[in-house]
Amino acid sequence: MAPPLISVLLPVRDAAPYLAEALDSLARQTLGDYEIIAIDDGSTDGSRDILARHAAADARIAVHAQAAEGLVSTLNRGLALSRGAYLARMDADDVAWPERFTAQAAFLADHPAVALVGGAIQEIDAAGRPGVVRREPTEPAAIRALLPTRNCIAHPTVMARRAALVAAGGYRAAFVAAEDYDLWLRLSEVASLANLPAVVLSHRLHQATVSIERVEQQILSEFAAREAARRWRAGEGDPTEAWDRVTPERLAGLGVDPVLLGRRIRNRALRLARVSWKRGDRAAARVLAALAEARLPATSGWAERVGFVVRKLRVRV
Repeated sequence: MAPPLISVLLPVRDAAPYLAEALDSLARQTLGDYEIIAIDDGSTDGSRDILARHAAADARIAVHAQAAEGLVSTLNRGLALSRGAYLARMDADDVAWPERFTAQAAFLADHPAVALVGGAIQEIDAAGRPGVVRREPTEPAAIRALLPTRNCIAHPTVMARRAALVAAGGYRAAFVAAEDYDLWLRLSEVASLANLPAVVLSHRLHQATVSIERVEQQILSEFAAREAARRWRAGEGDPTEAWDRVTPERLAGLGVDPVLLGRRIRNRALRLARVSWKRGDRAAARVLAALAEARLPATSGWAERVGFVVRKLRVRV
């Protein structure tokens, strides 16, 4: 059987409340030449049964089950299983807009120098009510200029050339919670990356248990990805190549200022606390605000402490 044009990589972990809607949105795509590689990563909530029912009704869905191995391992397994020329990412709680695959596949066909294209997202809450639309730069030059400072490509919106992802080495296990950002930085050294201005996906923000460890690890991984990219571009090689995990001690060895690192973690936690509060997840907001407060250095001056308290009060935890 001829391979499909698109392989859809769908990691699943305890997504039962939203999984059927995600799969239905893929079934409504105006471009139907795709396979869905659905990998259940140790779900315990009935997600595997939902996948089985949809696979029985649609031969394009292939379900693979594994013990809980984590997102990076799941993504790399899906990449190895994929057969399409293009690989599209999809999260199990999001909703793809009907024209997504048509628009992104056409863009890649028309722009052979582009290895990957994302798109704008429409935020939705747990009930599917729409929130803000978030757009990022669309032109490759603008994205290349911005990537060294922050991730400007939303992972669930991406469609990429499978051969480019394989050539780049796929996702790296050390960069937990920022595995996509690390991959975009590496890809940007050898190819162009783009975003469509149009919304391609509804991205769901819903109440969930907040992991302080994940917030901190994301910041650590982002710092490591940026420093590795800076050194590649300077011709110094990749100091993280043999790492199995990013730690504060390893970042200090690269010259990353621990005070700056703590400030970034504090500011990210506070921003996420505000977002969690606004969407009704009070427990998450309190956990994140406590993390932000814990990251205040002991040497903080009076002005910094007062300023932090004022900002924290805006969260009203």
